[in-house]
Parts: sequence; structure tokens; C-alpha cells
Amino acid sequence: MRTWLEINTKNLKYNIEKIYEKIGNKKIIGIVKANSYGLGSVEITKELIKCGIDFFAVATLSEGMELRKAGIKEKILILGGVFDEELREVEKYNLQIALSRFEQLVYIHKNNIQVKCHLAIETGMGRIGVNSEEVEKIKEYVNENKLTNIIGVYTHLSVADEEGEDNRLYTEKQIEKFNNFSGIDTIEYRHVLNSGGILKYSNKDNGNYVRVGIVMYGICGENWIEGLKPVITFKSKVLFIKTLIEDTDISYGRECTLKKGDIVGTIAAGYADGFKRGALNKITVKIKNREYTVVGKVCMDMLMIKIPNELKDEVKIGEEVTLYGEDLVEKAKLLGTTTYEIITGINTRVKRVYIEE
Repeated sequence: MRTWLEINTKNLKYNIEKIYEKIGNKKIIGIVKANSYGLGSVEITKELIKCGIDFFAVATLSEGMELRKAGIKEKILILGGVFDEELREVEKYNLQIALSRFEQLVYIHKNNIQVKCHLAIETGMGRIGVNSEEVEKIKEYVNENKLTNIIGVYTHLSVADEEGEDNRLYTEKQIEKFNNFSGIDTIEYRHVLNSGGILKYSNKDNGNYVRVGIVMYGICGENWIEGLKPVITFKSKVLFIKTLIEDTDISYGRECTLKKGDIVGTIAAGYADGFKRGALNKITVKIKNREYTVVGKVCMDMLMIKIPNELKDEVKIGEEVTLYGEDLVEKAKLLGTTTYEIITGINTRVKRVYIEE
């Protein structure tokens, strides 16, 4: 393999066990949207099923269809909602949807579309969800028409993973608004806590499910979570090594110059694979647990490192290189981005390898 992403399934299962301990008698909705944060939605879903999880959530209709076509029979909720013209496909694939428009409920009813819905309520995220006035309209319509297809209610916490007293009060207010929802008797699933909410607010909501996303990989916000284990390692190999015969500008833009006699290693990964450009001449990769500085701009398919002369015998062509590992959080900060953006940006041409060790 040229470049690959290792997913440690043993650590994943360990993290899920620790999350179960945290949430008490609540159950888990496994968030496998965006290709399971880049780790492979079908494979991660199957691993989570082994952990006893039987409810999953995606962002789009196509993501739900992918799981169904892969043989996943468990409950699947489309958190991002769907357009009216997609509802027949939702029905065909037995998917559940987020409902955030009164008009869509009317459309479903009048067209006799057999789709189960989770009512998304606006509590302070400002994204999707019905406001308090629309909630009352929906309750009235549901009860007048004796509808039974609204089986869930949820909201999303916007700053549950952030520090600070203001953020704590804001999150608790969101949870309070959620807790106060009532009036639809057919609701079976109540979920408000996301990854950050699980870690900080698990005793404050009246939900019976939680949504477990990036925290299952040992990360939340921009931090590793104490007591959980890293799951992700992004790897490549040394493709080429040369000793410079003269002073040489390295890579596009000539923003790094190395001296005659310096040793340059070329790694078989670039920004098209998901290794972010940025932090020029500061970011490092690891070979045999030693750090090597990336020099010059990262190319689309390759990047270059400087190999100190005293380590020239330590690095050979074909040597394994760790691009992101337990330093993922630190590298995200150095690059001015987020762990979420880094791992979801790892290209599909990068092979996902599932290990248990």
C-alpha cells in the first residue's frame, strides 16, 4: 500500500464500552455520517453492531441508501433532513427522517408516504428545526389527524464541547427547552446529547438515547478525551531519498531552500490524500517514532521531509511513515483547522485498514 488509514477496532470497542458506562440506562445512536467521519461508514457500522448498537444516523439520503445496500438492516435516521422529492426513496429504503418543516409533514400525510419522523426542534443552534410556534402547529395537526409517524424528537447542542460559564448556561438552556417538549404521544425516541453533551451533561436531560459521533474515536472538540483511546492512524511510506548536490529550492513556490549535502525524503502522500497544506516548514511526520520536518509546500500526491545527516541510515525507501496519529489534535491546532476537518478530508483513494491489536 502507498498510503492508508489504520482504524483500531479494539480501541473503538473499548471507547464504546466506556461511553455506555457514562450514559447509564440510555441507548446509543451511532453517528456514521460523512463516511463515518472518514473512517468508512459500512465497516464502522458493522463494528458498532458488534457492540450492541442497533440505531444509526447519517446526514443524507445517499448515505442511508449506502448502508442499506451493504446489508445493514438496523434503524437509520437521516439527520440532515430530505427534500420532498426524495421521500419515496426514503420510504423504499425504510429510513427515518428529521422533520423540521410543518409543510413537509402535511405533504407526507396527504401523499400517504409511510415515513417515520423525528421532530427536530430549534433550541439555539440556528440550523434546522421547528420553532415554538411551528411546534404547536405540528402538535395540533398530528392530534387532529391521529398521525402516528412522528416517533422521535431531538435537538442539537451547539457549544456542549466548549469551555466557559456562558457556554455551560447556554447548553443547559437548550437542554431545558428540549426537556420541556411534550404533547405527541407516539414519540418513542428522545435524544439531545451529542459527543460533547455526553461528556459534560449526561445527568441533565430526559432523553432515552444519545448520539455518539467523533467521541467514539477518542476525540471531542479539539481534545483527546481522558480515559478513551485513539482509534485513527494515517500512514504512508518513503518513496524516494536523495542527497542534494547543490543548494536547492524545495517544492512549489520556492519557499524552502536546503543546502548542498542535505538529505531529502519524499513521502507518497499529499494534500489529495488528506495531508493538509499549512504550517510551512513546521509540521512533522514520524518514522520509527522520530520526528522529521516537512519541508516546502505539500504537493497533491507527495510531500518532502528533511532527514538529518545523523539519521540517514535510519530512513530507507519503503519505510513506514506516520502522518497523523496520537499527535492529531496538536497538528490540527498547528494547521489552524479542526480534527473533524482533517479526518473527514482523508481521500477515498486512501485505503482504510481495520486492525485489532
